[in-house]
Amino acid sequence: MARAVRDSRIDSRSARQRLKPQPEPYWRKIARGRYIGYRRAREGGSWVARYRDDAGRQHYRNFGSADDALDANGGSALSFDQAQERAREWFLQLDREGADEASGGRYTVADCMADYLGWVQEHRKSHRHLKTYTEAYILPRLGAIDTSKLTTPMIRRWHQQLAAEPPRARTGRGKSQQYRIEDPDPAEAERKRRLRANRHLVTLRAALSKAWLDGRIARNDAWTRVRPFPGVERPRSRFLNHNEARRLLNACRADLRQLVQLALLTGARYGELCALSVRDFQTESGTLFVRDSKSGKPRHIVLNAEGVACCRQLSAGRPINAPLLARSDGSRWSRDHQFRPFKAAIKVARLDATFTFHELRHTWASLTIMAGAPLMVVAQNLGHRDTRMVERHYGHLADSYVSEMIRKTAPSFGEPLESNVVPLVG
Repeated sequence: MARAVRDSRIDSRSARQRLKPQPEPYWRKIARGRYIGYRRAREGGSWVARYRDDAGRQHYRNFGSADDALDANGGSALSFDQAQERAREWFLQLDREGADEASGGRYTVADCMADYLGWVQEHRKSHRHLKTYTEAYILPRLGAIDTSKLTTPMIRRWHQQLAAEPPRARTGRGKSQQYRIEDPDPAEAERKRRLRANRHLVTLRAALSKAWLDGRIARNDAWTRVRPFPGVERPRSRFLNHNEARRLLNACRADLRQLVQLALLTGARYGELCALSVRDFQTESGTLFVRDSKSGKPRHIVLNAEGVACCRQLSAGRPINAPLLARSDGSRWSRDHQFRPFKAAIKVARLDATFTFHELRHTWASLTIMAGAPLMVVAQNLGHRDTRMVERHYGHLADSYVSEMIRKTAPSFGEPLESNVVPLVG
C-alpha cells in the first residue's frame, strides 16, 4: 500500500472545522495528476478525487462524507486516510482500464439531464413535463457542452435568451416554431417571460447540483452564481365564483362535466383525478383515497355532502377497478385529453379564455377558505405538508374573511348623544 500523504489543513477533524466553506475543494496532491480534495460545506464536508489523464482531461469522483460529525467507519464517514485509500483504488482502475472507460469520458449537459430525468422518474411522480421542457429549452442550446467547461456567462446568457422569447405554442413536428400572443401589458408580458425562464433555470440547476453531489462534476460555482429574475412570482388568486362554476358545468359535455364537477368538489389535481378508481371512494368515511399524488405520498380527500353524493353516483354498480371518472368511450382520462373540450366549455360559458383546468383547484381552495376553513385544514386536503403554499397563494382570502367577520360580529354601541356626555371634573 502506498504511503499516505499528510496535509495539516484537512487531515484532522479539528483542522477542517477551521476552513471556510467554498465551492472549490481544498486539494492535496498525491501523485502526478492525482489529487485528493476536501469540499467544505456549511454543515460538514465530503471527499472528492481528481485525476488528469494523458490527454490532459480532468476526471472527478466523490467518495462520500468526511468524519466531521460521525466517527470514521469506512462507509458513511471517511477519515483522510480512508479517503486516500479509496482515491488510490480509483486511480489504479483508471490506469488499468483507461480514463474514458472507467469514468465515462465527457459528461455533457445532455448526459447530466438524462441522469436527472431518470432519477426524477424513479423518485418523483411528475416527470413527463420536465422531459418535454428539457428537450425544448435546455438541450438545444446547452446539451452538447461538457459540464466541466460550463461557465456562469454561458448559463446567464441562456437564461436571458429564454426571458426574451415569447411564449411558445404547440407546433407539429418538422414545422417552424409557433408562438402565442403575449399579454397586451408589456410589463406583464415581460414578467411572464421571466417567470418561465426562472422555472427552466430551476430544472437545470437541480440537475447540475445532483451531478455535483454525485461526484460527476467537480465545481458548482458556474450555476450557483446565476440568480433568477426577482419579483416575478404572483399569488394564484384567480378562481371562479359559484355562478361562474355553475355556468361552466352547464357548458361541459357529459363526461367532461363529471370531471370538472369532481375537481370543483375536491380541489384534486388533474392527474390525481385521472388515476382514481371506483375502489378509491370510501363510502363509510366519505373520502377519496389518492394513491399516486405529486409528492409521492398517498392521502385522503375529505368530501362534503355534495361530493359524497357525486362519488356515489359515479361508482354505483361499477367494478372496483374501473376508472371513477371515465371518458365517453369508457377509457380513463389521460394527459391533455381535457385540454380542447375544456377550452370549448370555457368559451361557451363566456369565461376568461385563459382560465385553465388547474385553476379549478384554486377555486376549491379559495371558496373553502372564504367560507371560513382554517388554512391548515385546506393544506391537508390539498396534499401540502404545511400551510406555506396555501398562505402564499390564498392567505389574503383568509385575511378578508377575518376582516368581514370582525365587521359583522364586533360590538357596536350606537352614536353617543351630546346631552348625555358627562364633563370630566379636573
